[in-house]
Amino acid sequence: MDHSTFVHPVLGELTYEAALQGYAGSIELSDMPLKINLVGDALEAKVLGDRLLAFLESESFEDAFIAGLEALLTLKNRDWLSEGEAEYTLEEFFDFVSLDAIVMHSDKIELYTDDLELLWRNRAILSFDYDYQLINVHIEEHISF
Repeated sequence: MDHSTFVHPVLGELTYEAALQGYAGSIELSDMPLKINLVGDALEAKVLGDRLLAFLESESFEDAFIAGLEALLTLKNRDWLSEGEAEYTLEEFFDFVSLDAIVMHSDKIELYTDDLELLWRNRAILSFDYDYQLINVHIEEHISF
């Protein structure tokens, strides 16, 4: 049986990517492309795909994302301001930060953001448990050679 692709009834065709240790694809959310990764084998991917849909369709999705952005804003204003750069308000932050990808693990949900270089070409990862409570906000520093 070929496990290089997996077709979820709603998310569509996902392709196994060894580097990501799971099935990756793309969906549209509010007319914006969103990368998705379901970490695990084909059987786990079905369950994780269903969990992803439940998360996106829940009333808690927006609240969780806002809670993550508030924590990210605190980090930005505390540790990631350029010299002379003013602190951001949450409203200003919303204009810069968007959701780029969702990675579903068996024990957590990770939201990857695109921040138009507010974090100096690094990316933020907002981690949530399956009760949609924020676990952690992590800035993954870009390494260039």
